[in-house]
Amino acid sequence: MRRIVAVIALGAAAVGCSTVDPAPKLKAATSALEAAKAAGAATYAPDLLAQAEKYLSTAQGLIKQGNPAAALQQLSLASAAADDAKMKATEGSNLAKAKELDAQIADLKAKLGK
Repeated sequence: MRRIVAVIALGAAAVGCSTVDPAPKLKAATSALEAAKAAGAATYAPDLLAQAEKYLSTAQGLIKQGNPAAALQQLSLASAAADDAKMKATEGSNLAKAKELDAQIADLKAKLGK
């Protein structure tokens, strides 16, 4: 039993002392932000897009300051906000397309006299 506790303690100490590499999360957050922009977040979710950009900027500053652990938190928030912005933008875009189709249907019905 003591060996198990010692191994767990050693593992926890090793993890606590290890260097955190924010590069993969930085890439993921940047990709999520670009996907949100491509989905039309600037039009349909500008508040969420701005929040994601703020989180990303803060994370980049923390990385430059040598605080990767805090940067990882900000990068997670950036990815989540960007994903939310993309989802809201997709929904807004789909609603706009549906309204356009409804207008076309109404126009065609009017032309047919129905």
